[in-house]
Amino acid sequence: MLNKFFISAACAAILLSGCGSSSGDTSLDTQTDITIERGPILGAYVIDNDGKRAFNLGDGNYRFQSTPSYPIIAYGGYIDVNRDNIIDTNDTELNIPLSLHDNSSKKLTIPTTIAQNEELKNELLTTYGLSEEELYNLTPSESIEISAISDEIFKFCIENNSIIEDINLTSLQSLESNIQTRIQQNIQLRLQHEISEIAMINEIELVKDLNITLDDANITQIQSDIEQSSTKYQDPSLIANLFPIYELTQQQKDDLSFMYQEEKVARDVYLNLYDIWGLKIFSNIAKAEQMHMDAVKALLEKYNLDVPVLSDNRGEFELEELQSLYDSLMLQSSTSSNEALIVGKLIEETDIADLEEKIVDTPNDIEAVYQNLLNGSYNHLNAFSKQIL
Repeated sequence: MLNKFFISAACAAILLSGCGSSSGDTSLDTQTDITIERGPILGAYVIDNDGKRAFNLGDGNYRFQSTPSYPIIAYGGYIDVNRDNIIDTNDTELNIPLSLHDNSSKKLTIPTTIAQNEELKNELLTTYGLSEEELYNLTPSESIEISAISDEIFKFCIENNSIIEDINLTSLQSLESNIQTRIQQNIQLRLQHEISEIAMINEIELVKDLNITLDDANITQIQSDIEQSSTKYQDPSLIANLFPIYELTQQQKDDLSFMYQEEKVARDVYLNLYDIWGLKIFSNIAKAEQMHMDAVKALLEKYNLDVPVLSDNRGEFELEELQSLYDSLMLQSSTSSNEALIVGKLIEETDIADLEEKIVDTPNDIEAVYQNLLNGSYNHLNAFSKQIL
């Protein structure tokens, strides 16, 4: 199947590194948000026809800095089957590219990918009573018909080691009975569940039946790869410069300074714990924490605020409370590797609590950065929790 990708993830990376947008000022009226759903797709490479890459906002949403040119294509990534915005063993890879050719739509789904073929698009419209507006603008979480079509076509691709572009009219028509059966089942489920719940229930069952859920041993690396994919080929200031300059309160300025140093606490502790215990989880998450620092630093620089670090040396902090926190965490984590994992869990729980407090009533740019950090912290918390004895 992978040999049939338009381009591989590696080729996409090369393309993106050469064609990415600059991080200069961008007018809000040209920004375009795209939703990608099989369930929600996390960590995909999303590019337009000119090679511009969309930034991952989380929860299956992506943002282009400027108006994209069509078609838009999503490669790789992972399907958040249980819709918790965390990659875990309930989820699976998205190993079929999704595309969108209609420039009036902002949704990439399996049906929009099918619809690039006019004959197949008309088959979907007539057989399942859909309008073009519904086909292009509803996701599986919003339509029982779109959900049923998505499930059966996804199953067909997995079982036949193919991609959506391999499907012709005959193969699509051969799926009609199964799709109609799913629609009727969904109608019955609708008596007890919301449409979004029906989509999730069906997708969880489907990936288990296909035996394609993720291996627990790879989860930590996958989570790290997803976080790195947001900034790997772009300037870390990108997310900050997606938005205009706002008027900040003094508290919001102080919070930025604090969060930068708190992310440094996490990074420094994890780097030291990797040196002490040699567990790969600490090395992987330390890299993500560096990216968190870079994202907050971009906000500090955007608002001409001092970057609050006495030095970049490990374990040195401007705020006394964070210096004390670092010292106590290192003392606690030096007793055993399991205690070190418990410290990692504690750090992420602390980060989450602070971010959830400070994100309230923040301007759009700070909210976007804090939300990105929150998504990462929940992933890290899940990873540490799974390894604690």
